[in-house]
Parts: sequence; C-alpha cells; structure tokens
Amino acid sequence: MASHYQAALLVASPSYPNSIAWSNENLVAIASGHIITILNPALHAGPRGLITLHPDKPFPIGVVDKEDLLSPCLMPTSLSRDVRPCARSISWSQPGFASNSGCLLAVCTTGGHVKLYRAPFCEFTAEWIEVVDISELLFKHLESTEFGEHNASEFHQKQASTGCTTGRGCAEELEESLSSKGSGRRKRKTLGKRDEANEEFVELSYCSKKAKLRDKGGRFAASYTATPNKVIEVESGTFVVNDQSLPSRVKGRSSLNGENNSFPLITAKQYASRSALLSSLVVAWSPVVTLCGSKCAILAVGAKSGNISFWKSCTPQCYTVEHDGVPADAILIGLLQAHSAWITAISWGVATSSCSKSQLAVATGSCDGSVKIWLGDVQRLVQSTEATNRSFSLLTEVTNATSAPVSTISLIVQAQSQDKIILAIGRGSGSLETWIYCLSSNKIQCAGISEAHDQVVTGLAWAFDGHCLYSCSQLSQVSDQCFGLALAPGELMVAVVRSLETNLLNQMYQARTQRAVVEFFWTGGQLLEPLEKNVSCGSKPSELSKRELQCWECNILWSLKNFENGDKLPVLWDTIAALLVLKKLAPTFVRDLLSKWISSWFPEKQESGYMEKTLLHVQNMLSVISSRRIHLLNIISRRLMPRKEKAEVPKWEQHNFSDKTYVEGETELWHNFLVNSERELTERLVASTFTTVLSRAALSPDSFSVDTSWFPIGVAQMEQWVAINSKVVHNQLKVLGSKFKELGTRIDSVCEYSKSEVCSFCTGPVQFKSPDVASCEGRKVEGGEVESHKLSRCAVSMKLCSITEPMWFCCCCNRWINKLAPQAIFTMPSSPLDVNCGCGSFDLDEVCLPLCPFCGILLQRSMPEFLLSVCPV
Repeated sequence: MASHYQAALLVASPSYPNSIAWSNENLVAIASGHIITILNPALHAGPRGLITLHPDKPFPIGVVDKEDLLSPCLMPTSLSRDVRPCARSISWSQPGFASNSGCLLAVCTTGGHVKLYRAPFCEFTAEWIEVVDISELLFKHLESTEFGEHNASEFHQKQASTGCTTGRGCAEELEESLSSKGSGRRKRKTLGKRDEANEEFVELSYCSKKAKLRDKGGRFAASYTATPNKVIEVESGTFVVNDQSLPSRVKGRSSLNGENNSFPLITAKQYASRSALLSSLVVAWSPVVTLCGSKCAILAVGAKSGNISFWKSCTPQCYTVEHDGVPADAILIGLLQAHSAWITAISWGVATSSCSKSQLAVATGSCDGSVKIWLGDVQRLVQSTEATNRSFSLLTEVTNATSAPVSTISLIVQAQSQDKIILAIGRGSGSLETWIYCLSSNKIQCAGISEAHDQVVTGLAWAFDGHCLYSCSQLSQVSDQCFGLALAPGELMVAVVRSLETNLLNQMYQARTQRAVVEFFWTGGQLLEPLEKNVSCGSKPSELSKRELQCWECNILWSLKNFENGDKLPVLWDTIAALLVLKKLAPTFVRDLLSKWISSWFPEKQESGYMEKTLLHVQNMLSVISSRRIHLLNIISRRLMPRKEKAEVPKWEQHNFSDKTYVEGETELWHNFLVNSERELTERLVASTFTTVLSRAALSPDSFSVDTSWFPIGVAQMEQWVAINSKVVHNQLKVLGSKFKELGTRIDSVCEYSKSEVCSFCTGPVQFKSPDVASCEGRKVEGGEVESHKLSRCAVSMKLCSITEPMWFCCCCNRWINKLAPQAIFTMPSSPLDVNCGCGSFDLDEVCLPLCPFCGILLQRSMPEFLLSVCPV
C-alpha cells in the first residue's frame, strides 16, 4: 500500500520547529507565520479554522535612562524589528477542557505572548476564540512580586548617591512605544523637542538636578498638577512638589489609548531580566491528571530566562453548546528555574514509581544543550492554588551544556514498564539521542547517539508504545524545508508540514496561495524491527507483501486495544480509514483481523478465524462485554460495514429499516449485531436510570437536591420502551419498572415523570413508538388532510428534542441529544442487569459527559457545511 495518503495546501509557511500538532479530537493545527490553520484531516480540502495573530501591546515593565539604551544586555531589544507577529510554538490540551468538551489550543508568538483558544462552536465563525491570556496573568503575578527582585531598594539608594535624574526623553520614548500597537519599533527622539503626535505628554527640560514644567499642556493627575513656575525635583527616587514628597512612580495619561499607565525607573539589567521572564518561547500541555474525582491538566510555558511557569486548568463543572457560559480558567501553580539559558523544548509523560503512585514527568531542553528530567507531585499540583517551586523536583540531569542546542524533545512512559522513562533528544546539529531512566533504580543510561540528520531536527514523535521513533529535519540538497511532524490519535498515520519553494511554482496561480503543504503518510505498515536484507516489498505501490500485512495486523491490533481503555476517547478516524483501504486491497485480511481482535476477548474460546461464528458468539455474550468494546464494534459496524440506504426512507429512519434486500452476506451479520448491541446499551442506560430513581425514593427528601449534576428525566418514556420491547428485554428490567407503581405521587419528587408529549410545531399529541424518532398526530388543514410533523428524540432520555435550543449531535450514528448521560454509563465493565455485577445507580454528583451512549465518541454542535467541524470517525 502506498505510504502517501493525502495532502493539504497552506497559504503561509511555518518558520519554527514543531509547527504542527494533532489533537485527540482529530484536528490538525499548523503554525504558519502570522496565522494558525486548523483543519479536519477527514475533510482536508473542506472548511478550516483560523487564528490570526495581531501585534500585542508590550508590557509596561519599566523605563531606563537614556544613557543605558546602548547597554549590551539591551542590544537584542533595541535591534528587534519584528514587524509582524509569528507563531513560535503550539500545543493541544486533552479533550474536555473547553466549555464544549473540546480541546484548548495554546499559542506562543515570537513576541513572547501566550494565549489559549477554543473552537467557535456558538459564534459561527472561522476565527477561533481567545479565552485566556497567559502572558497577562504572568505579568500581573510578576508585578505583584516585583519580578522577584529583593534588592529593589538598593537601586534607589544607589540612584540617590550618584545623583541620577530622569528626564522626559527615555521615559516618554518607552511609554509611547508601550502604548502603540503598530510594528513595535522604538523611535528615538531628540531630547527637548516636543512630539507633535503626542501633545498631551509633559515635556521636561534639564536644569541641574531639577525638572520643571514648561507649559500647561501636561495632564498629570490632579494631585500632581503644578504651575509653570513650580519646580519638581527628582531626589532619592521621590518627587518633591512644594515640599511634599511623592512616589517616584508618576502616573500619566497616554494620548494613544486613554489608559492610566505606570512606569517605574529601572536599570538596564532589570529591564533585560524582566523582559526575559515575560518572553515565552515554548508551550506544552500535560496529560490529564485525576485526583479525588478532579481532573486537570498543566500547561508548561518556557521563557528566555530559563524559567518555566506551570498553569493548572480544570475541566468545567458542566458542558454546553448553547453559549460560552463556562469560562476557561488558568491558575499559576509554579515557577521553576529549570535552566540558565533559553527553554527550547518541553515534553510530558505520566510515570508510576514502585509505590504505585502516579507522577508527572517533564523533560526540558535549553539552547545551551542541557537536558533535565523533573518529577511533579500529582496531589500537590491538583490541590495547589498559588505559585510555588515545591511541586517539581529534579529527577536527573540528562546532559550538561554542550555546543549543540536542543531543538526538540519527545518523552514517553511505556505501558508495559511504567517505571521507565524513555527520552529522545533532537539537536540543532542534526544528532539524535535516546536515553532511558529507571525510577526504581534511579539510574539513567544512554540507549544510543546517532547523526540521524545533517541539519537541525525539527520534529520527534514516539509511536506504538515507544517501539518506533519518527524524526524529521531539513535536507541540504532540496529547497523545501520540513518544520515538524505529528501522529494521529490511533498512531497509524503521521502528518508532516513543509514549505514550498515559490520560485518553482506558477507565479500567477500558485505562488501566492501555496506557501506550504501538510502531507499525511501511513505508518501502520511500519516495521518495528530492522528490515532484513533478503526481505523485499511488493513490486507495485498497490501490492501488499506478506511482511507488510503482518505489520499492519500487529499495529492495527495494538491501536484497537489501546482504545479499549475507557479513559481514552475513541478517535478511530485513521484506524477506520486504514481498514477501508485494506478492505479494497485484501478483504479477507480485514475479516480475519477483526475476528482475531474480537476473539482475544474470550481466552476460553480457542477457535477463531470465522467471522460469522465470532459475531454470533459476541451477540450471546453482550452482557459481559464492557461498554467501551461495544462502542468500538458499533463504530466499525457503521463505518466499515455500512448498509445501503433506501431512497424513499428518510435518513433518520434508515437505522430502523430492516429490509434484507439491502443487507447481504457479511453486512447482514454486522447489521444484526448492531441492532442487538444498541438494545444492550439501551438496557444498561434504562436499568441504571430506574435504579437511581428507586434509590432516591428510598432516601429522605433532605438527603438530595434537585440541583445536582444529573437528574433522571424521561422515566415515563423509558417505561414505555420496556413495555414495547417486553419480549426481548431482560426480565430484571421489567421488575424494576413495576416498582414505580408503589411510589405513587412521590415519583414526581425524585425524577421527571410525564407520559404526555405534544408537538412543538402544532401542539398535537405525540405517542411513543420509537426511542429515536416520533411523529405527531397532526392537525387538519385545508382539504381535510392531516399535516403531521417528524420529530427527533433525545438518545439519552428518549424525550422529544427541543426545536429552539441547540442540541448535541453524534456524527457517527446521527443521533440528537439534549440531556447528557453520566460518566458511569461509558465505563461499565458489564451489564448492570448481570447476576454477577448487580444493578447499580448513577452518582448524581458526577459530571455528565458529552459522549454518545451508542458510539462513545465526543458529541458536538451540528455546524453548517461551510464551517469546521470535528470528525472522530
């Protein structure tokens, strides 16, 4: 099978390593110049999301004396001429941290600013929405702590002893520069001349150690106003006005933005130090950490000063697609002086020590070539509410300072050996290093050093649980430059971004709109061991050798087993795409692979290889199979074995259509399995809801509140569904439903119980016949005909969906949901009606997740075709 799958063109070219990131909700973000392009790999030529970077206002960290402008420490600042902002680093959070349960995207610009963005799910625009300005929060914290400068008073004493004064020149130059939003360039003005574009600033003329107002054009605050013949003397860091001492931090008003600003007088070294603290270079999100039901993720931000700031973001209390009423949060929980030079790379991982205590491992790299591994205490990080340096401790220093700077780092902790941290280091010289650290023995060893590339390594990624490492770099013999790679959630595909040589393109039709390209390559056929010399591949790109099929089988099985973990969202897009291609090339191979995967769930059943017998056995054993495995089978059934739809049957009724004319052979087996599996999932949902209602009824009214996170609704509709399917549902389900009669009128206080439903269009009565769709009895129109309306039902509560409020939508089974299900429904190891399991109720205080109860994938708001949407499958 050909390794190249597809490609997507970009209108701007990247400039820095690691310029591409693939989220766990199946979105690809590319930092290309002044814009970040976000695309759906399932629709690479379709609509895209954008983040347009604008020049940020510099932070008012202080002003320096004019004579200090030529100090060596200020030369980088003075020579900086970045006219247009550019994205330097990007990183996706795990799903569940945006208000719609999506991912947050952290963006770091060349100006050193870091911001968080979310998808515009309720704004209906292509531009993503800024939710948090990390740099602004960091500046406020540093300003409150005086930037960690404990000897600030010593500077004022030194200033007084040397008789240092400040005039208008330098102070106003920097103030105007900080107020402007243009290119960010500082313009020098001759001292003593008034700037015509800034008439409201006070112009001071030097007079020994005194500075006096020249006219009444100044607009200081009322307490600082002085007449033209009054003298203001700067002495010992304070202003003296008519024998009254005022602080040296004089507040003035900028004519450009009308805001009150404060600019302290600082030394050149202080200015350079403060600027380095606020100039961010790299961002990286940690995996999700859980403690006592609280879920959070840590954002690490590396700066030029060698400091790393850690920001905690927790999952929202509730999710919504109606409005952005749940703001994202970011709390500074730590500041760590990791290196003495610029931080250039950060990578996270979750490690487990011998005491079975999960800890966050973070690897950091610097431009001086040093690499360190730090260990974070999960409990202290989750519970922390203020910035400290005690949450992380140095685990080991991998390498000391060398001549080759670190360009990228990739860290992984293998699932089979949780006490080993595997680290890959890419350097600017093109060398590649791999290191292994053992937590139990507290030892580190070098696994290998190779000159893998001739130029800087721009991307690294571990795949298949650390058995494969992908790297990318530049090639000296070609003009196209590579700027990073990213793995798909299933790790069966890799995306690589590279620039295009505009001189080789058509200058009229291509050069202006095709600056870079994102290419997607298959990795499922990757050999996880060195290729033997006597092994040859197929003669044609479309041919599959026996060795390649073995690699595909091994990697696809690993990917499917990886998604059996209930803590990981099922994003099977690359897995389903690979199976669809392999189904055309080798249909028998796909059938045997799925049979082998399903048979592995039943070790006692030795025989495998016959898909018909395997599916029949699974149907008989559905009650003992976990909900996650049933979700995976439902996705494969719908996407890999789709049924032919009948033209005259509406789309929302195709699910219930069972004419065998359109179902043949193996597809019929998968369809029958889908019907039975969805009935099993419905029984689990109904059984848990019934048990929750009965449990609430047994408690006193004061022991629970209606305002809990989850309140049972649609109980009457579920009761009718049990009655309609009484011949096929579990007997225990009918027993639970029969107990509702004993509650009498008390049932209204423990759940929502209403059998009557009316149409939202004509107020006609609606009878319950199906848990998915409904139709009203309608109303008579002219001619005596009855006009009936087709309505949708919520897949969780079975109640009619609202026609005015936005609904959650599943892009796999095309169902609508307005009442989210509790988390427990997606993590059931077996049926709650099983004898060995017992019927349990839901935890009313747990957060409801926007997941489809029949597919398990992330729900979303249905977007117009011209806007970007997520496609997990």
